Amino acid sequence: MSRYQLIGIDLDGTLLSSDGTISQINVNAIAKARQAGVLVIPCTGRALRESQFAMHAFDRLGVFVTGAVINDLKTGCSLDLAVIEPHLAMTLIEQLYDLPEAVFVLHERSLTGYDYMVTGRGELMRSTQAWFQMTDSVVRFVNHPSLEDLHHALRVGVVAPSKRVAEVEKQITSQLKSQVNLHSFEAIAGAGAKDGVHVLEIFAGDVDKWRGIQWVAQQNDIADDAIAFIGDQVNDLPPIRAAACGIAMGNAEDVVKDAADRHTSCCDENGVAHAIDQLLSGVWD
Repeated sequence: MSRYQLIGIDLDGTLLSSDGTISQINVNAIAKARQAGVLVIPCTGRALRESQFAMHAFDRLGVFVTGAVINDLKTGCSLDLAVIEPHLAMTLIEQLYDLPEAVFVLHERSLTGYDYMVTGRGELMRSTQAWFQMTDSVVRFVNHPSLEDLHHALRVGVVAPSKRVAEVEKQITSQLKSQVNLHSFEAIAGAGAKDGVHVLEIFAGDVDKWRGIQWVAQQNDIADDAIAFIGDQVNDLPPIRAAACGIAMGNAEDVVKDAADRHTSCCDENGVAHAIDQLLSGVWD
């Protein structure tokens, strides 16, 4: 019998196969866990609207935008938001403003009427344009945003060549330290990205997926030692490290594998289903 009452599951590279679909084997495994009384929640860098195609596997609650948003999956309502303080968001935009690539700021559409505000002197990369089109995002272009424009900013980001992203990441980390939480990774496959293109995502300093998971756990009286998490990317590191059982996919980044307690198979080999079976059976206790 499993001791785990909550299992958090990343989407891209974890629950989703490399073609962006969910296997029926993984869906069945999640259903089995739910029938056993386990709360299974999606924990993704995507917003809920960008994840709707995968939500049939879950119920109740989800952690989105890397922990900045908790959504009720039945109503779509935001139950909790962790925004970037407007002055800090403005500082971040100023740091990125003169890059050759445009800056984009994610907002909660129900509050602002749009998903992304695009600003800066640069141009949107083709991969970013493709992502906006693929997710049917509402985009607002603002040359010079005001503080009023930034009251509901959840994430500030840029998509750029990996070398430039690494330089900017180092600069912002050095200057703003604990005021922000940031990470970068290869641009999402299938969105027109090319090799060497990376996404830089910047949040308020206390925002990560573990923050979102703990919010859900506390609402359901679930202790940290009853939480498991499955992921593959750098934004999965906080819950991989903090959960009682952090599980790395076979296709996970090496740093994630190194931090994990357990390892499962790749996303194209139903790694989520294997991990859930091990958790439910008590083999991974």
